[in-house]
Amino acid sequence: MYTLGIETSCDETSCAVTKNCEVISNITISSLKEHKKYGGVIPEIATRAHLKNINRVFELALKTANITKKKIDLIAVTNRPGLIGSLVVGVNFAKAISLALKKPLIGINHLHAHFFAPYLDYNNKIKFPFLSLVVSGGHTEIYQVKSFNEIKTLGRTRDDACGEVFDKIAKAYHLGYPGGPVIDKLFNDAYKKEFLFKCGKIGFDLSFSGIKTALMYKKIQMEKNGEFNLKMKIKLVSSFQYSALETIIKTTLEAVNKFKIYRVACGGGVLANQYLRERLLEIEKQTKISFLISPKKYTGDNAAMVAGLGFYLYNSLGVTHNLRMKPEAN
Repeated sequence: MYTLGIETSCDETSCAVTKNCEVISNITISSLKEHKKYGGVIPEIATRAHLKNINRVFELALKTANITKKKIDLIAVTNRPGLIGSLVVGVNFAKAISLALKKPLIGINHLHAHFFAPYLDYNNKIKFPFLSLVVSGGHTEIYQVKSFNEIKTLGRTRDDACGEVFDKIAKAYHLGYPGGPVIDKLFNDAYKKEFLFKCGKIGFDLSFSGIKTALMYKKIQMEKNGEFNLKMKIKLVSSFQYSALETIIKTTLEAVNKFKIYRVACGGGVLANQYLRERLLEIEKQTKISFLISPKKYTGDNAAMVAGLGFYLYNSLGVTHNLRMKPEAN
């Protein structure tokens, strides 16, 4: 069964084709360069980029998959959460294709697609229940998943998302945008405890605004003392990354121990972080916890995970439609 996935929740315009859960093509065009000078995503720019690129990625996805439009059996599109203008482009495009081809259409929760990503290409077999961890530029959430129609949010950020704080700190420290990759690259294990930063935490809920503020004040202090050089930046961001990611890991392990569920599906852009990936695998070797980590190529926003989850929901649960759009919650 061929499923067409469409993803336009933020600044990536993406179309993919899957055959069951095997990814045949996954084409993504990002408008990141247009947002760089602003240090963040500008919704209006993202929407215009989607309008410009959506048909192109659709045609390229079909060409790469070596199929025609008529072979598409199902259309899956991200319809929540996200930037409302961006979502409108993808959903309307999906509706048009569905109407023209007379094929079923299903709306997909972008966050649920992130933790479905480890199951693409049959890398892992779906076994319920499991916990899931989604860490991205817009979200930091922990779920309990009894089935894909019985998902409970256990904890989430109460302010900035983890990836968002990486971006804001990198911008303030003149390291560039997006901040995640550059901070990960600068991270030095020798400096991870140079500064003892802390993240707020209530139960399974997290807060990253405090550590962000602490990094800003440290910058001001170091500048006054004439110490804000590259070496000091590396020390500061290394301590920040260590504190932020270890807090997420600690909270996830607390959820594992409370619910006695030892499978954790992990997805989202921050899962591309090398330190986080290595730490989860290290814990897996030392415990009976199984971390199902999204392949790096599926950590960012992409249509393959949307198509894969759409195929699963349609065939396992008989879900169709559900196209109510919901904007960004955080």
